[in-house]
Amino acid sequence: MTKEKVNPQSPEEMAKAAQEAAIKAAMEQAQAMFGSVPGFQMPEGMQEHLMEQMGAGMPDMAAAQAQHEAMLKAAGIDPETVAQAGRQNMAYAQQMMQEMMGGALGEELSSSDAMAQMMDAFGSDGWTINKTGDGKLDAAQLRLLAFGAPMLVYNDENVDSIDCPEEDVESIKSTIESWWNVTDRESTLEIVKWLLEEGHHADADKALEKVRKQGLVNISQEERDDEESKMGDVCLIAESIEENGWCPGGQMPSSVIAWDLVRVVNLGRWAYLCGYVNEDEMWQIMQVAADTALEHFSSWEEYGASFVMGRGVWHGDPDDSETAYEIVSLLLEDDESPWKKSNFNIG
Repeated sequence: MTKEKVNPQSPEEMAKAAQEAAIKAAMEQAQAMFGSVPGFQMPEGMQEHLMEQMGAGMPDMAAAQAQHEAMLKAAGIDPETVAQAGRQNMAYAQQMMQEMMGGALGEELSSSDAMAQMMDAFGSDGWTINKTGDGKLDAAQLRLLAFGAPMLVYNDENVDSIDCPEEDVESIKSTIESWWNVTDRESTLEIVKWLLEEGHHADADKALEKVRKQGLVNISQEERDDEESKMGDVCLIAESIEENGWCPGGQMPSSVIAWDLVRVVNLGRWAYLCGYVNEDEMWQIMQVAADTALEHFSSWEEYGASFVMGRGVWHGDPDDSETAYEIVSLLLEDDESPWKKSNFNIG
């Protein structure tokens, strides 16, 4: 096998690469600090701010490298030697930037004032209900979209629109292909069918039925440890829900299928945006999800409780249920919520 020849980077390119690597590390540091905040996204302009901080605290590496290269060439030194010198200086530049990040810049990112400013920029509640207010959808369409509202809120999308920015389409295509191998109409309908008939609810509901009949205290440790079932995850999330009061009226849901139905609605919309199904087919997919919800639940409260438990059972993580509970609470209480404006039972 032949090895492809790699052209050596110029000093300017290497200096730029060093700076970009340091900026990426700084952004990751900031994200690690705030990533546990529900709904957190890096503030707009944060990267530019880091660039200014770094630029103010270090010399212009690209200019210095260019000057160095010119001097070496004037002395008759060959380009490879110039490149070698550049690589050495790049390592030095990276070290410099890392030291800066651990010093004044790191202190700025971790200071309580900086944290407070970033939290103020996003608000303390974390979740919001976004709307376009364009009036393009009628009441029946808004109701169907409401069955996917928890994920719309989670993704910071509008609850009254099926549209998205054009630049987001490629990312959506990549995401649904990665998650479900959805690449066309056929694969879309296959996953819709799987979510409706099996998804994550089929196995979980079997365990949940037993918990509801026997009670948590009567489920043995052996049953909980059975890796062939979802009993362990169901018991863990059920205990968290009871301890924290995450179910309306303290009533355990009869099924976790709402978790899958929310995803059916959103998959239908995503497939439409990607051009895999037409608009009529998208609404049909949402209608099936809504009809299935009515077979299992009688209110948005019951639907929301099912989603809360289903999201937690998904990975067996109470934090996922807590996140879902925060979103569901918002949808049940906020006057702008589609759950407040749409009747669960009327199609």
